[in-house]
Amino acid sequence: MVVNEESLNRIKTIHQMSEEFNARQSYSHQKRLLELMESHVEEIKELVEAKNDHFLVETGDLLILCLEMLFEHGQSIDEMMLLCFKRYEKKLSGLLRESEGL
Repeated sequence: MVVNEESLNRIKTIHQMSEEFNARQSYSHQKRLLELMESHVEEIKELVEAKNDHFLVETGDLLILCLEMLFEHGQSIDEMMLLCFKRYEKKLSGLLRESEGL
């Protein structure tokens, strides 16, 4: 298990509240998640450039939005994280091997 049960329940609750709020606003929840992700990335860039450590909190917020997007599409957060761990490890291992030949 990558994410514990309490965290999964909290993500589920956050997702339900977020979905309900966006429904009340007659707004596409997925579209809103994407907009929020984009704005968080921009804010993180600005904070890093300004050498403001608050970028770490904003990175955590972005993580929650990403987890919520997985939940939105019925994906197992654990399964997706394990899949992506493998993908990153494979890709980076390949890049490291390639860079040794330069």
